[in-house]
Amino acid sequence: MKSIGGYIFPVLLIILGGIIFVIGLSSGQNMWVKLGSFLTLLTGVIALLLQLGILGRKAGMAIGIAFGLIAVFLAFRNYRSIAEVIEFNERKAAYDARIIQALKDIRDAQSKYKEANNAYTGNLAVLRDFVKNGTYPMVRKEGQVPDTLTELQALQMGIIVRDTIRASVLDSVFRTARALEKRVYPFNPDSLGFSPVSGKPFLLTAGMINSSGRNVPVMLCKDPSPMVAGDTLLFGSMEKATVAGNWKGD
Repeated sequence: MKSIGGYIFPVLLIILGGIIFVIGLSSGQNMWVKLGSFLTLLTGVIALLLQLGILGRKAGMAIGIAFGLIAVFLAFRNYRSIAEVIEFNERKAAYDARIIQALKDIRDAQSKYKEANNAYTGNLAVLRDFVKNGTYPMVRKEGQVPDTLTELQALQMGIIVRDTIRASVLDSVFRTARALEKRVYPFNPDSLGFSPVSGKPFLLTAGMINSSGRNVPVMLCKDPSPMVAGDTLLFGSMEKATVAGNWKGD
């Protein structure tokens, strides 16, 4: 009669495989985890049958080799299923970063276009031309207001200067050190309005809504080719006066 110690390993395999299989089913683990745990359980059963003499040694070895090969395959597939999720998340993060940068560029350009024209444009070609050749009103400030005076008094006394000048959109918005510092990719005014990933033009609409009895400019800009259907990056709204983006942190 075989010692009890010979049965410990098969029983442990059966228990371990059974527990992992049940956990895999209840927690929604992927197919490879479920198959692997079931294979572990089955290996324990085969080992137990060998110990009991119900299964011959040659048959047991053949089954063991087959299970070993299947286990290696399942381990590889499980690794790939995890790696594929990580790789997808990395690609998605890189995709989102480029699209968000492009959307911010359009929004910045539209902000200055509105300052110059009291409205947004729904025409990307017009917006590109505005960025390359347009100007917007900017208040030039010189001097400091003394603590003992108001700004108006300092202005009347000639201590400070406040003057409205026309500033280049391209130079003052997109080519400053601050604007270039955190860009995801270099700015090219000729590419403004085109997706840096697909090359397709962004979906841009603009108009006016009535809010509290006055006309308010609004716009909506969307990614033309989202990486994941139903997960479209965008900013603005055609129903309310907002230019907020739908990405985290905006």
